[in-house]
Amino acid sequence: MTDADSHWPDPQTLRKAARWLADPSVGAVTCLKRPAGGGGVEAAYRGYYNVLRLAESKMWATPIFHGELAAFKKEALEKIGGFPAHLGADDSHTAVLIAASGYRAIAPEDLHCVELVPRRYWRWRVRRAQHLVQHFAASLRLKTPRRLKLPLYAEAYLHLVNPWLLPGAAASLAASGGLPALALLGAGLAALFYKPYRAWVAMQLYLMAGAVRNLWTRDLAWRKEEKTATASRR
Repeated sequence: MTDADSHWPDPQTLRKAARWLADPSVGAVTCLKRPAGGGGVEAAYRGYYNVLRLAESKMWATPIFHGELAAFKKEALEKIGGFPAHLGADDSHTAVLIAASGYRAIAPEDLHCVELVPRRYWRWRVRRAQHLVQHFAASLRLKTPRRLKLPLYAEAYLHLVNPWLLPGAAASLAASGGLPALALLGAGLAALFYKPYRAWVAMQLYLMAGAVRNLWTRDLAWRKEEKTATASRR
């Protein structure tokens, strides 16, 4: 599976994916991603995002897959009954279902894709957050092997629980009104000049917005966003 606007910089990408699937333990393969153009919040986010995907893959399986490249072993896909159609992140949820059935689902270090970034970045990010929230909420109900539990539960916590600690902590500090609390709030605002921290805060906001938006629409079908090769999002 791939997106119509995906770019694989290596012409051997599909051949390499097939080699990974030749491993009897591997049931699904995806790519590591970088935004076209580089720079900005998206590039900072993808920097540590790819480290997590690779580390989870080396442990056993990553619970997040990418539409730019998602390859599935036929027997593994048949074992889970095909692609799920009841939630948005069907690529990631297919991978988790395959990993729950005993195969590895990995993002190896030699598969890379370049992603164009939409002009309407906020709307695109919120929709993706919606789908990941749906995916992890559904994944927590699955019976999974022990080696999948750590990456799956850690990512579920990061997507479903952790974002809400940010406004909770800010509200608690503001309510206390003391000088140390105000100093911590000020330090948090000043830290926004540091790009990795700014990227983390932005992603927490997108996940909260996606979770709230899921209350009235699952947004399973959407209008394709206009994209650009310039990935700088401040």
